Amino acid sequence: MLIANYIEKIKSKQCLFSYEIFSICRMVKEILINEPNIINLMSPICVLGDIHGQFDDLLSLMKIKGEVGKSKYLFLGDYVDRGPESIHIVMLLFCYKIIAPESVFFIRGNHEQKNINKIYGFHDEVIRIYKNELVYNEINKVFEHLSIAAIVDNKYFCVHGGISDRTSLSNIKLIDRTKMIRDEDVVNDLFWSDPHTKTGCQPNQRGSGVLFGVDATKQFLVSNNLEMVIRSHQLVLQGYKFDHQNCVLTIWSAPNYMNRVKNPGVVLYIEPDKKVTNDSMLFYNKK
Repeated sequence: MLIANYIEKIKSKQCLFSYEIFSICRMVKEILINEPNIINLMSPICVLGDIHGQFDDLLSLMKIKGEVGKSKYLFLGDYVDRGPESIHIVMLLFCYKIIAPESVFFIRGNHEQKNINKIYGFHDEVIRIYKNELVYNEINKVFEHLSIAAIVDNKYFCVHGGISDRTSLSNIKLIDRTKMIRDEDVVNDLFWSDPHTKTGCQPNQRGSGVLFGVDATKQFLVSNNLEMVIRSHQLVLQGYKFDHQNCVLTIWSAPNYMNRVKNPGVVLYIEPDKKVTNDSMLFYNKK
């Protein structure tokens, strides 16, 4: 079956057969293996934050600026867990990457780690559908090959969680992203860290990563000749939030998250020769 047929099947919420998933995983892995730890991208580009299994909302978000082919996309991780349809999201993004590898880019979030998504819903969802661990394990093998960060227009550092006082572009480039991740690893700072209002870096009550202050942000940006950290990882009730004197931007793309709060989903649209501001946010309000 052609990838375009898989896409239509996924959009209609038909579950792919196991052999179809294995084929898609093999093809997308061959592409991801050749992408660097830090992807360099140019605008115009749409950036999306956490989706967490909200498949219908992903489809709606991708209609705002046009689907793949009409627009370029960067996803900041946390595709799975908590929401009901993680498998459809993952397989749709994998298929888009196969048919348009220069238009779709996605980096790894903390929920694209097996020890996390085994607990928060993805594992149970896949087992309920496929009755064994094979599909679940194969998808997690693909997650191991996802890039860690992206830089847009040579100035916007895009990552799932954040930074720490031991984060540098040079050490990110040296990470073997396919290795088992330990709590103390530098890469976990990128997946788990959050900005806070104090200075310096302090332990994060999440258990991994750090809480990083404005001084750590500015040191990282100046040292690496960058202007802003763009991240997701935290629910923002208004869909986005600037911190650290507008040097950190948090975006959140899953609207009405888990049907517990009334929040918009946001697509950040980065345009050439334009600064990222409030006007860069495109909103999707779920009815």
